[in-house]
Amino acid sequence: MKISRRNFLLGLGATGVVAGGASVLVPMMQREGTLVNTKSRALHVDGTEGPLPKESDVVIIGAGIQGIMTAINLAERGLSVTICEKGEVAGEMSGRAYSQIISYKTSPHIFPLHHYGKKVWRGMNEKIGMDTSYRTHGRVEAIPHEQELAVVEEWIKVNSENPGFDTPLKTRIIKGEELAARLPGAQSKWTIGGFEEDAGSVDPETGVSMLARYAMQIGVKIYTNCAVRGIETAAGKISDVVTEKGSIKTSSVVLAGGIWTRLFMGNMNVDIPTLNIYLSQQRVTAVPGAPKGNVHLPNGIHFREQADGTYAVAPRIFTSSIVKDSFILGPGFLHLLGGGELPLEFKMGPDLWNSFTTKTSWKNDEVTPFEEYRVAMATPNNEHLDRVFNKMKAEFPVFKDSKVVERWGAAINLTSDELPIISEVPQYPGLFINTATGWGMTESPASGQITADLVMGKTPFIDATPYSMKRFG
Repeated sequence: MKISRRNFLLGLGATGVVAGGASVLVPMMQREGTLVNTKSRALHVDGTEGPLPKESDVVIIGAGIQGIMTAINLAERGLSVTICEKGEVAGEMSGRAYSQIISYKTSPHIFPLHHYGKKVWRGMNEKIGMDTSYRTHGRVEAIPHEQELAVVEEWIKVNSENPGFDTPLKTRIIKGEELAARLPGAQSKWTIGGFEEDAGSVDPETGVSMLARYAMQIGVKIYTNCAVRGIETAAGKISDVVTEKGSIKTSSVVLAGGIWTRLFMGNMNVDIPTLNIYLSQQRVTAVPGAPKGNVHLPNGIHFREQADGTYAVAPRIFTSSIVKDSFILGPGFLHLLGGGELPLEFKMGPDLWNSFTTKTSWKNDEVTPFEEYRVAMATPNNEHLDRVFNKMKAEFPVFKDSKVVERWGAAINLTSDELPIISEVPQYPGLFINTATGWGMTESPASGQITADLVMGKTPFIDATPYSMKRFG
């Protein structure tokens, strides 16, 4: 089964797979990929010490990349900002992302988020006075046939006309010696490629932690191991955030909860129609003569050079773990079924049972699932990781002596229209959501600024209508 990026058949389609019998069901049960408590792989950040503040202009739930970027934008505008994180800074997806900083072939509503994000990341190290690990080193994507070439050329033409933010589009077609120089030693005869000159990357285990340290320098308070249990209102407006360590008075809350956003809002009787998808990644040792920068090949090879010279390697095979929400939300995702380059596999395992036994409602004085899952992510699929590493070695023999440094699983939450949710919650004035950013590291500078604009009652600098919760009806 092949499905284009983030175009995943979920929910009821999974039941049809199950109905296929033992030949389908047994591999689904044996497949790796289960949500478990784990350790953060991000650089540790010491949280703010002492008791919680009695009040704060804004309270942000979650210290991943979206929460940290939003906090920086608000603090730089003079607001007092407090972040409450159930576990560690960047402990979950933000410390496990693939972290390309790109805009290549993005859709019209996604392109401005990425184009702006690239611009901000290029100046980030200088701005905060720290090395986030960000590097601009270009990205090449081989183009396999004429039909794809026509698509890329049209995308370049459309987005070159007025890309915005006083920043030109720096994506072009390359071939011949220039392409060969980006893919030294490739065994396949690639003849043409799309080259994004200003693409870059951030090492997730470093980037968000450095941004968090900068946020604290400019006055943001970050309380780790401090799960938010709920939100209280007065006269129809936000009044308090209730955590396991006490309450904070505030009139504005930003929920940047990643895969936990749906569960948190469900306790407030607000439906957030997102489903979680698992993926696996690994880091391998550097070797002399290997390609530089970011490489994407249509034969299933995808890797990114890290700041220390190692390579992040992603199989780009996704796993939908069948859970209760698969049956609730599945019909809304069925229209995304289609051909494409990225496989989706289904998993039947402990997640299904856990989805029926995990609390979905609680009172603010009760222990929540967030306190039971401080740092939780999917287990990696070693079969997928072995396969892509072997492909990489076959395509680039220079990697034959490269070794695996580490492997990890990850999880992202997605909407059926493949757009993020950056929005005020209509039922709760003063409550805002910043989540479902499938390219979170690239999109975070823009999504953080849009969220800050919304909190302050300003017109967002990018039209936020496509990301509003109102689109769900």
